[in-house]
Amino acid sequence: MDTQQVSRSTLKQPTNQLKEILDKIREAIKPLKHIVVIMSGKGGVGKSVISASLALVLKKMGKSVAILDADIHGPSIPWLLGVEERRMFFSESTGKIVPVEGSEGVGVVSVELALDRKDAPLAWRGPLKTKAITDLVSMTDWSKYEYLVVDLPPGTGDEALTVTRFLSPRLSGIILVLTPGKMVAHVVSKAKNFAYIVGSPIIGAVLNMAYFKCPVCGTIHRPLGEVGDLGVELLTELPLDPKVSEYADRGELSKLIELGGSEWVEGVFKMGRKVLSKLEGSGS
Repeated sequence: MDTQQVSRSTLKQPTNQLKEILDKIREAIKPLKHIVVIMSGKGGVGKSVISASLALVLKKMGKSVAILDADIHGPSIPWLLGVEERRMFFSESTGKIVPVEGSEGVGVVSVELALDRKDAPLAWRGPLKTKAITDLVSMTDWSKYEYLVVDLPPGTGDEALTVTRFLSPRLSGIILVLTPGKMVAHVVSKAKNFAYIVGSPIIGAVLNMAYFKCPVCGTIHRPLGEVGDLGVELLTELPLDPKVSEYADRGELSKLIELGGSEWVEGVFKMGRKVLSKLEGSGS
């Protein structure tokens, strides 16, 4: 038996304690129609911006959306959506965590929104991170949301395994965020093997920072290199656009998407339409 088969069979044999956790999570996520996980093989590819953008465009397309920031050590989602100073709280009527919502109406759940000090590092090992994620999922009221976008940290470690295993009843698939370069084929290969191990389909890939378009002459430049056949469906190519980092740094990513009129915004809407088409057979 190969290592993939061993890993996959081991993942699907819960102990009594794990079964109890699974039961709580399955009950909590029942209202959700789809869970979409955003992952990358390495850092620095703009994964959190893509996660937040997908949540925002799905909301613009009429879906009720929440986003789970599963990056325990480097949470970015509250900052990208401008809610970093807000706090999650427990509802007196339900006893559940209420996601924080910004003006665009996307619910945000993040450990960052439970901290008294934003500069306090969470020096946690794997078991604590697993417990934090499972607690956040099982203790949150997801009843008003159809879609949950999960922003993972880079790689295929504790957080990725926890999310894909415990959220599997509603996990619709994985979106892989890539940038051009020599490692692309290697990263995709690893992601495909990971998806096989955890039993989740890959919805597709987003090629971020794929090109730069000269504002004067319109010439397309690909400073990070060309990319051949990825072996997975390419949902969209997104350009290098200085406005993205400008708006993201101000926590105003939603305003950039609202403004429209750029190839970057058109690209993220293309991603959203393809996701809807794949998961619901609509939006194309």
